[in-house]
Amino acid sequence: MRLGRRLPRSFYARPTLVVARDLLGRVLVYDGPHGRRAARLVEVEAYLGRLDPASHAFRGPTARTTVMFGRPGVAYVYFIYGNHHCMNVVAHRPGVAGAVLLRGAEPLEGLGDDPRALAGPGRLGRAFSLTIAHTGWDLVRSPLHLRAGAPVSPRDVLRSARIGIAESVTSGKLWRFAVRGSSGVTR
Repeated sequence: MRLGRRLPRSFYARPTLVVARDLLGRVLVYDGPHGRRAARLVEVEAYLGRLDPASHAFRGPTARTTVMFGRPGVAYVYFIYGNHHCMNVVAHRPGVAGAVLLRGAEPLEGLGDDPRALAGPGRLGRAFSLTIAHTGWDLVRSPLHLRAGAPVSPRDVLRSARIGIAESVTSGKLWRFAVRGSSGVTR
């Protein structure tokens, strides 16, 4: 599969929900110490900063979340449940915090051939050897980046409430986007 060109900063400097939808089909690449790893994104969730109680940025900037208020197109990686590193892409219009959690992907290069290996944000983080040290990495210029891949047709996009966020279910906020029929989507 052709990976396509790197995504420019302008891709990320748009409303978070628009970027979330448009991340489906894009390719996460890490040219790291263990060689190239690449995967096609098939599941993401949007978090809308101060407008979203489930967002790490809801209460404003902290030492951990400052990156979410800064320049779009950087990584925000956090550690959860004492076991998993999860990666977000900072994506928002100027002056607004927002990020998109990378929830699931399909392996393309350097990650084996198990179609379920990247189904879940913790699995994706582990496969790419991500840690909180990756927070702030510029996805436009660093070895960790996103490429164009192949956009997903609207008929193949599923929208639903975010996983594990009770408020998302009751509010009807369909901020989770997934590729219909992909084995890389969490269940």
